[in-house]
Amino acid sequence: MKTFKTLFKTALMITPILLTVACNKNAAKYENLKSGKKVTITKDPTTGYAIDSITKEPVDFYVNLETKDTIYGKTGIVVNNALIKTPEGSYMVDNAKIKSDGDEFKSNAENVKIKVDGDETKIKTDDKKIKIKDGEKKVKYKD
Repeated sequence: MKTFKTLFKTALMITPILLTVACNKNAAKYENLKSGKKVTITKDPTTGYAIDSITKEPVDFYVNLETKDTIYGKTGIVVNNALIKTPEGSYMVDNAKIKSDGDEFKSNAENVKIKVDGDETKIKTDDKKIKIKDGEKKVKYKD
């Protein structure tokens, strides 16, 4: 009986510690490329840019830790292999791989063409075309 009481007291003391550790586990799915910190990304309601949900600071480039894709925070376009690291340690888009003009972006990387113009996105691959406008998605498959 004495062993049971000791075991019970130990369990009562350890349970809050285990719960605290479990609740504080970082569930972030992204990494801010500039800071190297794991972040949760949300969309700024005014600009549409990606922002850190805690600091509310814009995130220029971030990595999706599940897919390993690098994403441009201003547009949401995947920019894998299209970044240049500056001598200061920041990143910028390689204009030879992704072209931008105002709010229009074009990418011709790895057999995929992406064009973003305002709220309209067009994606072309070898076998399909995807058009997203005003939240509505249309897919056409090539025969």
